[in-house]
Amino acid sequence: MKRFIITAIFLFCALNSAFSADFGLLLNNKFEFEENKFTYNPGFTPWVSYTNGKGFSLYFSFLLSLKYATDYSGNGSWEPQPSSSVFAPEIARFAVSYREQKFLLEAGRIGYSDILGFTASGLFDGIRAEFTLPSGSLGVNALYTGFQYKETAKITMTDDDVSTYNEAWNFNADTFNNYFASQRLVSSFNLNFFIGNASSMSAEIMAQFDLTGNNNLLHSQYGAVKFDLNPANTVRITFGALFETMMSGNWDFNGIALGALAQFKIDLPTKINDRFGITAKFTTGSFDNTITAFTPISTVQQGMIFDHPLSALANIGIDYNVKIIDSLFADFSVNYFINTDIDSQAEGFSYGGEIWAAFAWQPLDDIRATLGGGVFLPILGDIPADSNIMWKITAGLTISL
Repeated sequence: MKRFIITAIFLFCALNSAFSADFGLLLNNKFEFEENKFTYNPGFTPWVSYTNGKGFSLYFSFLLSLKYATDYSGNGSWEPQPSSSVFAPEIARFAVSYREQKFLLEAGRIGYSDILGFTASGLFDGIRAEFTLPSGSLGVNALYTGFQYKETAKITMTDDDVSTYNEAWNFNADTFNNYFASQRLVSSFNLNFFIGNASSMSAEIMAQFDLTGNNNLLHSQYGAVKFDLNPANTVRITFGALFETMMSGNWDFNGIALGALAQFKIDLPTKINDRFGITAKFTTGSFDNTITAFTPISTVQQGMIFDHPLSALANIGIDYNVKIIDSLFADFSVNYFINTDIDSQAEGFSYGGEIWAAFAWQPLDDIRATLGGGVFLPILGDIPADSNIMWKITAGLTISL
């Protein structure tokens, strides 16, 4: 509770300086129907922004969301079973920034993603600085996870983190300690620079410190490099690699993990605006006590239906994006998921494949409707071979006022 009060006081003091600001309201409605479950998730996000014209700007948004879920009997009757609902207030994004010609300083609840998108992504509390160099940029970040709502942060690096994440939370002051994500401090340095006119390189080092105070602490360090090639205006090729080292609370060495990325994107030479892409991701699992499973800071599921994070996983996928008319867009993707945990191959090598299609209709700048659906086919894998087909349908409506 104390962490939430400190954050609220800090934000109130900062917003007091915004004497002239733009403001608005974002209304979100999300529906999800899968197998034996229906979920409705409405969100209400007021926001305010301020710029003084001299490099200083401020943005603040607050999210009030309700998650309502109902299970079905699954015996053919489809009668609703006992439902559950969770009301969650949270600070969505808050940023105070100052920008000069070759310098940016930003603090608050800010967006961050590592250069490969493997390790950490989303909103974090902290501060970042960016310096413009003659042929690129240098970024420095210091971030913290322990003030965020755990459902949004999704920090599940250890078994203790998973237990914290799975503890039920409701809007009740007596149980407010179950609201927050596990406490992690993250620092990173990244360097981006151009190589000629058609390529660029990015490099990053990152360190994560476990501040939970649990018995089984896990500290981790990451190094990554990425190359982007643009041999033509319509083609982009990306290669990347990373390594991770892990240490216990006593700073004893726990192992090393590896990862790799390869991606090809091309704007097709057609009369419509469309793009085709192929992406391959790989992270290690445990192997002969020398290599261990890659452990990301943020838990991001790798499929729309397949919910495994990018740990001990290889993912090969193709995607196609098309602008059908000015207000209608479509995305199609096919992904196949492979288990890379060699030490547990008694269960099998492949999880199966996923097929997904989604449409977005935006008749006005302030209104956007989405509809998506797909299936995950374990029958195409062998973990286990007799699993049932999984399916999901999603819909959403966003209105900006």
